[in-house]
Amino acid sequence: MRDARTYRGEQLQRRLKNFAFWAEYSAKEPDSADAELLAEFVEDFSRLAGNYGALGEADISTALDHAIALRQRNGDSTTRLHLAKARYHATISLEDEEREFELRAAVESAAAGTELWAEAIMAFAWFYIDVSRYDRALRTLGTLENTLPRSLLDKKYRCGALTMTGVALFTSFQDLRKAERCLHDACAYEQADDFDPDVRRWVATAYHYLGRIAEVNKRYKTALSFYLQGQTIQDECPEELQALAFLHVRIAEPLTASGLCEAARVHLNLALELFQLSANHSSGRLQAELGFAALSAAQGQFNDALRTVEASRTQARDMGFWRGELLCLGYLLALNVKHRRLRQVPRLLLDILRTIRGGELGRNNALRLLSKAPVVLRIAIRRMSHRTRVGDSGMESIDACFCPIHSPTNR
Repeated sequence: MRDARTYRGEQLQRRLKNFAFWAEYSAKEPDSADAELLAEFVEDFSRLAGNYGALGEADISTALDHAIALRQRNGDSTTRLHLAKARYHATISLEDEEREFELRAAVESAAAGTELWAEAIMAFAWFYIDVSRYDRALRTLGTLENTLPRSLLDKKYRCGALTMTGVALFTSFQDLRKAERCLHDACAYEQADDFDPDVRRWVATAYHYLGRIAEVNKRYKTALSFYLQGQTIQDECPEELQALAFLHVRIAEPLTASGLCEAARVHLNLALELFQLSANHSSGRLQAELGFAALSAAQGQFNDALRTVEASRTQARDMGFWRGELLCLGYLLALNVKHRRLRQVPRLLLDILRTIRGGELGRNNALRLLSKAPVVLRIAIRRMSHRTRVGDSGMESIDACFCPIHSPTNR
């Protein structure tokens, strides 16, 4: 476990076979390892599997089932084992049914108001955000406020609740101002943290989404600053390829909007490389490709942008990625409106309605989501514009990328 949390990149990849061997051995010899130790091992192994996809022949699920049965017979807690199994199934698919089942089992196996119960509730809330059930996520987070002892809530878990509340409010476009307040409050835990890895990840995520809010509001320099602050904190945690890859996708957005196309291309290429390395890379790679479409549009290459988005939409539909297809449709609508191909608009609007009916509308408040459509469309049109007007009211541009790659003195 020390190796899994210390090593990165190629050094870590070279150790994956050893990790896979011990996972398989644990499945065959469930009494050979302490159940709590096995849960910690599987948590780290699941993270590595999500990074690199090197599961080999290891039967993680069976190993955990044996460990859960053993602990139940001994009358010991199974919460961490259920959480570890849920994390493992998340590497297979964010919407994997077994993931939800194990999270429910984790909550039910923990005494309400304890730290174990808080960990299970937080994991459940993040699951609801992953599958776009934002109202359920917010209700789940609300139970922390009403159940946890104040000392435990204030010491750690309020940070996670604030971060996830901000993410849910932003992603659903319910209340961007409240989302921003929650995320800023979460970042205050950076000063009080004694290197708790959970708090570190939550604060890094909070900075990431503060950057996204700043980008929506055309405060591009501020957005880049937030992204880079989040990266600094994320780098202190065990390696997570997808988090780093998404960071490069986000960094490219304010750079593209500021006309720094070559710098944006560098970050998008890095994102693609990281997504290719990671196990579950399809949805992330799709968003990186949409970043290239926005880059083409910013350079006036309308046909290239259109082809990229069409290909991404097909890919999203093939993998059943509702949110990805919806994003592609929004970009297609923006491209056609921007270039006055208005005959395509009715068909695209109908496709958007059909798509959100199958995905987002089935999980959230339909009227509220539809009411936010003009906001999302405005953002899509701006990203698909081939003109960058630095003099726009409220716009904050970037003269040069000041990330560690383009400005080594910032390392």
